[in-house]
Amino acid sequence: MRIGFDARWYNDSGVGTYVAELLKSLVPLQGGGGATPGGQPFELVVYEDPANPVPGLVNVERSPLAEPKYSWRSQTAFKRRCALDRLDVFHSPFYPIPLRMACPVVVTIHDLIPFLFPINTRWKQLLVKSGYRVAARRANKIIAVSQHTADDITKILRTRREKIQVIHNAVSPEAFHPNRSAAELDSLADRYGVHPPYVVVGSTRNWRTKNLGSALRAVGLARGQSGVDFQTVVCGSPEGFEAAGGADAWKQLNPVQTGLLSAADLGRFFRYAHLAVMAPLYEGFGLAVLEAMACGCAVITSNGGSLPEIVGEAAQKFDPFDVSGMARAAVDLLSKPAELKVWHERAIRRAADFSWTKAARQTLEVYYQASRTR
Repeated sequence: MRIGFDARWYNDSGVGTYVAELLKSLVPLQGGGGATPGGQPFELVVYEDPANPVPGLVNVERSPLAEPKYSWRSQTAFKRRCALDRLDVFHSPFYPIPLRMACPVVVTIHDLIPFLFPINTRWKQLLVKSGYRVAARRANKIIAVSQHTADDITKILRTRREKIQVIHNAVSPEAFHPNRSAAELDSLADRYGVHPPYVVVGSTRNWRTKNLGSALRAVGLARGQSGVDFQTVVCGSPEGFEAAGGADAWKQLNPVQTGLLSAADLGRFFRYAHLAVMAPLYEGFGLAVLEAMACGCAVITSNGGSLPEIVGEAAQKFDPFDVSGMARAAVDLLSKPAELKVWHERAIRRAADFSWTKAARQTLEVYYQASRTR
């Protein structure tokens, strides 16, 4: 079986992480030998932006495709490549899917935020919603990254349940793990001026649903109530932090802005953080929360979207606007080492339930199911 994968969506977003990690776990399974349904071999054809190829892929057929992702030229190119490359299944890791393909199409839907929150202009919001509806209708199979997202797809897009397969994301074990070293801590101090104790919050480009303001207010209350003098490390794109007021509005938190980080550096920050506070209004999966937990970081988060499903009982969950509740939890973690250790251990155990290898094998099963819908 020949599987086409649209890797042009690789970037520094959550979708980009999904593309890179899933492909990296699919490639070693190509030989079959029991790792795939029925032990059948398969071949991957990876279509990627020649200016932004997916790093670290070996033993895979790479095909450059420079057409813009949302363009009609892209639609035409994929229709042609489906025939030329003899594809049996095509996988789009994001909702814009090629139309009029000669082979079955699988699409991954990460969330339905555009249907739930006003994150774009009215006309762009309508266009994006239309794209999701087309993808749900035309795809042969849909991968949802959580049961919560699957429920949203069924309810909002009115998609048949049997068309949807829930496959959880995971985190890179190379970057996100609990194993500490003194050299890492020295690196954080030398490069960023960060010294424990510190608390991590996350800033993103798509800040409108991330609710960073509530997380910062909770950290501010905890700083005053605990009496602990800690730094507040703002990881990620500065756009979210600026939208929440920026450094001038939060001087009392002693903030350190890191900017965009590699996965390796983000893992280092999580490993030595006293705790992380993330209070999004909604998550289709909650990758950043799982990354923190995999590093043994005690997490205070919200009950928005899929987060209760993903964190289970391994993180403390609050209403996204319950600032005082999050602050009280943070004070306990800052002042009670025994309680901090409990949440540290719970986080590591829960994160171990998620695996990209497991996700890759489940995704292969979806490919085989889709191939039989021709």
